[in-house]
Amino acid sequence: MVRLRLPWRRRRERLKMAPFDRSALPERKEATFDEMLEEGLLMAESAGRMALKNRLIVGALRGDEPYSDERAAGMARAVLYELVQEADEGAEHLAAERETAAQRDGRSQHQHDYHRGDLLNLRRREKVHAEVAKQLWTKRSDDAYIAELVDRARDDAWHELGAAIEQELDRRWPRFDEEPDYADHRAERMEVVADDLLRDLARLEAQRAVESIPEY
Repeated sequence: MVRLRLPWRRRRERLKMAPFDRSALPERKEATFDEMLEEGLLMAESAGRMALKNRLIVGALRGDEPYSDERAAGMARAVLYELVQEADEGAEHLAAERETAAQRDGRSQHQHDYHRGDLLNLRRREKVHAEVAKQLWTKRSDDAYIAELVDRARDDAWHELGAAIEQELDRRWPRFDEEPDYADHRAERMEVVADDLLRDLARLEAQRAVESIPEY
């Protein structure tokens, strides 16, 4: 009796894999100081714009005082001051890490385990943080920069606030404007919406604060 070997039952040959050769990997290009500085400034200014936007939203919801460009400019300078402090603290932290790393030989076991071989990179990151702090401090005195920051944050705030109110009204009170007593209870409903938005904003602000903590 002839036994047929089906094609799909043929024994597959095992592929021979070459051993991993780390030297064959493409050389990683280190970012230059200017590239790191540009990225650091972009991140800091983005965080500042978001923080200012949130403060403008809180002010609009609370309605304690009417909006003014002067007060918004003061808020912008306060936000930049906080960012300067964060950058200075980052530079101080890296300086301390660099001093500790100078006493360690061998290779790092994880990304936060710094040794002598990391001194150059730590020093460069320290200088980046210090330069970010310096430039942000200078921008606090630049009226044109402050005005542009306020304008962009204000546009973001009004857009986000309007969209949030529309979504909240659609979700909780669809077509309440058709009720006969809508006008009588409109102020109460808007207060509830404002309270909900303030709680959401506080949660987002806390989340932003946690995410802004630099990793070293």
